[in-house]
Amino acid sequence: MNALWFILIGISIFLCVLLGGKKYRSTALYALAIGGIVNANFFNATTTPIDIFGLPFGIDSIIYTLFVFCVIVMQLTSGKREAYILTVSSVVAIIISAVIQLLATLLSTGSSAEVWTTFLGFIISAFASLVAMVVMVELIAKLKNKNCYLVTIIALVAAIIINSGIYYPLSMLACGMPANIGTLLLTSIIGKFFAMGVSLLTLFIIRKIDGKSSSNSDKEEKDVR
Repeated sequence: MNALWFILIGISIFLCVLLGGKKYRSTALYALAIGGIVNANFFNATTTPIDIFGLPFGIDSIIYTLFVFCVIVMQLTSGKREAYILTVSSVVAIIISAVIQLLATLLSTGSSAEVWTTFLGFIISAFASLVAMVVMVELIAKLKNKNCYLVTIIALVAAIIINSGIYYPLSMLACGMPANIGTLLLTSIIGKFFAMGVSLLTLFIIRKIDGKSSSNSDKEEKDVR
C-alpha cells in the first residue's frame, strides 16, 4: 500500500506544476521549487522513512527532483536569467530555514553538537544545490537547440549526480555515516529515477498545453484581422 501511495503522491506533486496554466506558471514553479528544496532537508529516509517492500524510502527523493525540474522548466520556458533567479531564491530559502531552526532550537533546548551538525547539514545542502544548479543551467544553455526531453533527462541526471556527489561525502564527513548508507543511497536513486519519469510526463503535458494555447492565440489574431 505504501508503494501505491508513494507513486500517487509523487505524480500528484509534479502535476501541481500545471496549476495556473501558462500565464501563472512561474508562480507555481517558485512555490514548488522552494517548498521542495526546503522540505527535502526535513523529510527524508533518515528522519521520516517510508517502508516500501522493507526498504526505507524518503519523500525527499521526489520533492528534490521536483525542485530541479522546476528550474529546468523555468529555463526552457523563460530563459537562463529566470532559472538563476529561481535557483538563488531557493538556496537562500534553505539558509533562512536553517538559521530559523538553529535559533529556535538554541532558545528552546540550548546548544549541543546535534543542533550544530543539523545546521551544518542544511548549509551543505544549500552549497551542493547551488553548485549543481549552476552547472545544470549552463549545460542547458549549451544544449538549448536539442530535443527538450533529451535536455531534461541530461540536466536532471547531471544535477542529481553533482548534488549527491557533493552532499553525501560532506554530510558524512560533518555528521557521520549512517549504518545503512548503502540502502539509503539505493532507495534515493530509485525514488529519483521514478521522479525523473514523472518529470518527463509533466513536461509532455506542459508542451501540449502551451502548444494548444499558442494555436488558440494565433486563431484569435486571425479572427481579429
